[in-house]
Amino acid sequence: MVSRGSRNGRGTVFPIVEAYGFPYDSDSPLAARTWNEKTCPFAGRPCEKQRQYGFGYCSVTYAAQWDNGNQHTYAVCDHRLDGPPIQWAIADYFEGREAILVPEVTATTSPKRNIDYVAFRDDPSALNGASLIAIEAQTIDLRGGGVGPAWKAWEEGNTANWREYFTAEAERKGRRDTVDYGVNTGNVYKRLGTQVAEKSVYLKEIEVPLYVVMQYSILRQLRSRINFSVTQEEDPWDITFAGFEYDGSLDSDGILQLNLVEVVRTTVPEYLHAMTTSRESRGLRRDFIERVKTKAKLNVNPAQSGLF
Repeated sequence: MVSRGSRNGRGTVFPIVEAYGFPYDSDSPLAARTWNEKTCPFAGRPCEKQRQYGFGYCSVTYAAQWDNGNQHTYAVCDHRLDGPPIQWAIADYFEGREAILVPEVTATTSPKRNIDYVAFRDDPSALNGASLIAIEAQTIDLRGGGVGPAWKAWEEGNTANWREYFTAEAERKGRRDTVDYGVNTGNVYKRLGTQVAEKSVYLKEIEVPLYVVMQYSILRQLRSRINFSVTQEEDPWDITFAGFEYDGSLDSDGILQLNLVEVVRTTVPEYLHAMTTSRESRGLRRDFIERVKTKAKLNVNPAQSGLF
């Protein structure tokens, strides 16, 4: 189920790890009740994914090429980080003091910026009488064919024959009979990297620290692409990245635990420098140059033209 050193099990391993917050094969009475109610134990309300798309899975198992084909559990719903990971960020900053957690705060900027959570407490000694942090929770998106047939097999209590559901869907849609899904690690740089840059600049201007809570596997992927310098323990920082990971253990309710693996802090200037000098950034520059040349109908080597 988690962190197994094997090749990708697509087509042989049941793709879904968690359903409505519990292991898909849990025998817990609490899991059965949650499944019946179709609620999210992390957000404390009806499952948004189920209401919008008809699915209630929280995580899948996948072996990514960038991770040498090791099988891991990947959270694919942002609410999977609600609860202990978000509470860790609050405890880390406020050092055990109580704080109020406010979800989905929109900053009145142009363009508008949505912050997943803001935690604050009244503090007469702080600027404007309040101490606060912004928290972003980042999981990962699925790509490819998806795991819908596996979800249907789970709903019908037929996970032993889940592969047949993909075959039936392929016949119905007239396409190849494959289990073709993946996790969109490319989006780590394109979306998360950019969001952190934009929001951290704004938050630094108003003196609000940023916490980015994510899976450790995704943090590793981000740092492989944006290799920012890490501040020392006592140095000032603007951004804290906290990486949590599944290790297969269950909490007292029978829910798979996400445990803290690594905390790294950096400053906005260091992060922006790393982002603009990264391999992906250079690739984006080359792509931009080619688009400019195509638009201008030029076939000029930028180095020879003296323009770049």
